[in-house]
Amino acid sequence: MSSSPQTGHTESARPAEPVGNRPLPPGVVGLAALERGQRTERRKSAPSGTLIVGEGIQVKGKIESCQRLVVEGHVEAAMSADALDVLAKGMFEGTAEVENAEIAGTFDGTLTVRGQLTIKDSGRVSGTILYGRILIEAGGEISGDIDTARAADARNVGDLADVVAS
Repeated sequence: MSSSPQTGHTESARPAEPVGNRPLPPGVVGLAALERGQRTERRKSAPSGTLIVGEGIQVKGKIESCQRLVVEGHVEAAMSADALDVLAKGMFEGTAEVENAEIAGTFDGTLTVRGQLTIKDSGRVSGTILYGRILIEAGGEISGDIDTARAADARNVGDLADVVAS
C-alpha cells in the first residue's frame, strides 16, 4: 500500500486502468501515480508479462512470474525475468537475474545478465555485476565487483573440481 501525494489517501497496488479508451494489453500490470492522460506511450505497447512500476511508486519484496520489469519509480526486490529496464528516473535496489538489462537510471545490488547489459549515458550500476556482453554509453557508470558470466562460471567449475578432488 502507498499513500497518494495528491489526496493523502492510502491506495493498494492494482492493475492499471485503461489508457484513454484502450485497455492495457492482457498480462500487463502498471503501477503509477500519474493521471490517466500522463501515462507514457511505453505502457500502451508493453508486451504481455510486463510489470511497470511508474514514477512516484515504490515496490518492495520478491517479484515472480514477470517476463519484463520496467522501473520508472523505486524497486527494492529480488527478481528473475527475461528483461529489466530501469528508466532515467528509476532506481532498482536488490538482486536481479535476467537475460538482458538496460539501465538508464540507477541499479545497486547484485545483477546477473546472461545476455547483454546496456548502460545508457545516464545509467549508474554498482554492486556485484556479472554479464554476458556489455555496452556502456559515454557517460554511463559501472562500479563494484564486475566480471563476465563466463569467467564466473569457469571459477565455479574450478571450485567444484577442487571439492570433488578432495
